[in-house]
Amino acid sequence: MRDKVMEDSRYKILMVEDEELYRKAFTRFVEEEGLQYDCTEAESVSEARSILSSEKFDIVLADYSLGDGTAFDILDLVKDTPIIFITGIGDEKVAVKAWKAGAYDYLIKDFERNYIKAIPITIENAIKHKKAEEQIRLLTGAVMSTDDSVYITDMEGNIIFVNKAFCETYGYEEEEIIGKHSSILSGESPQSADGEDGHQDSREVDLYHRRKDGGEFPVSLSVSAIRDENENAFAFVGVARDISERIFIEDKVRTLNLKLKRGSRIMG
Repeated sequence: MRDKVMEDSRYKILMVEDEELYRKAFTRFVEEEGLQYDCTEAESVSEARSILSSEKFDIVLADYSLGDGTAFDILDLVKDTPIIFITGIGDEKVAVKAWKAGAYDYLIKDFERNYIKAIPITIENAIKHKKAEEQIRLLTGAVMSTDDSVYITDMEGNIIFVNKAFCETYGYEEEEIIGKHSSILSGESPQSADGEDGHQDSREVDLYHRRKDGGEFPVSLSVSAIRDENENAFAFVGVARDISERIFIEDKVRTLNLKLKRGSRIMG
């Protein structure tokens, strides 16, 4: 069953194909299936270059062998647009090379043109993948710019990600801390460190963490499970905030209260 959002969306498709027969077959398929595509056709690399200089597309479909070049020339023209290579039978090695070079996927062109039937699901998957990548970039940017120290561990407690604030606060370079067990932050045994052994879904606690130089400082630590679409935990994210200033103020207030109490007893 297709995603409702996908069904309600229209996509701009650029098809670069030098054989009219295949272009017509794809256009006819789009009409017969009632697909929400606004299709633009190009017969060559030069024509595609001209079109791409003034228009943006959601997907580019490019036949590998074109009159004045190949689909690799099209790949060089598109940056953020997913491109799907279409290759002839026997060009599987080229298709794999294209995939490694940055193409989202490839389809093998058969004489019966059955590959056309696979285009819609390939397009949907490519667009979903692009949206997921954009969301990841957005979330990564937010995490990297926050003042709180953020680190992610696998289910065994091994650190697999840290943000900039973490490196600045704890004194580690990213390559120094990645792969280390989170117990290095608290000096505790791996079994008890930060609750990252998978037995707790989330928790928040105040405790002391240790910098690379051995210095300890108080943090407010929140640890939560990261779950997949089936609600299975596959990692933990820890968000640590340095509360040294808060502790200092609390101590000052506590000391002032004690002085006031002593003064009131003397006055009494």
